Amino acid sequence: MSILTSPRGKVEVVHCRRTESQDIYCIKNLIRKFTQKLFGSLNIIYLL
Repeated sequence: MSILTSPRGKVEVVHCRRTESQDIYCIKNLIRKFTQKLFGSLNIIYLL
């Protein structure tokens, strides 16, 4: 757990964990046509 503060003073608590193979479905759902045009195709296996 980490606490981050933005330059504007907003405080957020962030929980991090390692990516697992079961996360692929959720990651795939985040990909939209706009982001694909902007960043190109992404091989999700590289994220794992």
